[in-house]
Amino acid sequence: MALAKEITQITCKADDGGSLQSKYFFINSVETDTTTDVGYKLVEYYVWFDVSSGGSDPSVSGKTGVEIDISTGDNSSTVATAIKNALDGLANFTASVDSSIVTVTNANKGAVEDISNFNTTFNFSTGHTFVTTQGTGKLTSNFKYPEASVNYFIRGDHMGLISNYDSENETRTARKSYTAIDHNVVNGLLIHYYGNPKKVTAVTDKPDVDNLFHSAIVDYVKKCLYMDRAGTSNDGNIAQVAMGLMAQHERSFNNAVKKYGTRKRSKTGGTRAIVPADFK
Repeated sequence: MALAKEITQITCKADDGGSLQSKYFFINSVETDTTTDVGYKLVEYYVWFDVSSGGSDPSVSGKTGVEIDISTGDNSSTVATAIKNALDGLANFTASVDSSIVTVTNANKGAVEDISNFNTTFNFSTGHTFVTTQGTGKLTSNFKYPEASVNYFIRGDHMGLISNYDSENETRTARKSYTAIDHNVVNGLLIHYYGNPKKVTAVTDKPDVDNLFHSAIVDYVKKCLYMDRAGTSNDGNIAQVAMGLMAQHERSFNNAVKKYGTRKRSKTGGTRAIVPADFK
């Protein structure tokens, strides 16, 4: 499911002798969360009117106030322009105005609670007309144990995500097990993968493997060279010595990679575990 930005329309009305004084409505956004490496958070606003500098901030708990300065008797277009300028000045919104209608677009994609009125006489629409769009994208995951429910595969330059869970958090039947994932993603993906090293095509190339295996590669190359030497020599003594050296380097290579490889790796991929000491 594609992510979308919330787009909201506000149809404003004129102030009638200070009728909008200290009145307000609520609007919400998705904002980058700087307390995490990759993440977003919800930010809730209340938008209130200060008519001819005679209003007072409602100070709604847990929400950020946006003050709209207007004058007594301002018509609906003037009120709409004031709202547009205030919201467009925030990093989390872009806004435009057409007569008495303000169109507000969230800067970031993601689902938020729809705009709502508290005590104004304005009309609001979100996701119900061809102009407006309902924001989509969850800030939390339905996957409690993603390692048991989500897999991926790479084919060429494309990566596919598959899961045996649907967006309603229900396990799929065996017949449909592991199909395309249908969840919204906002906070990003953390992918563990195994990559093949780059191919060595010249003598000057450096092996694209962990440096602990460099000596093992030398043993493998020497094994191959001594094997070729034994097969091409016309001198039986030279061939016998070459075969002995080939066997020696082959043992060294097998010990480094196969027998002790899993114990010697330090920077290769794979699941890791730390076992603390028992202090009892």
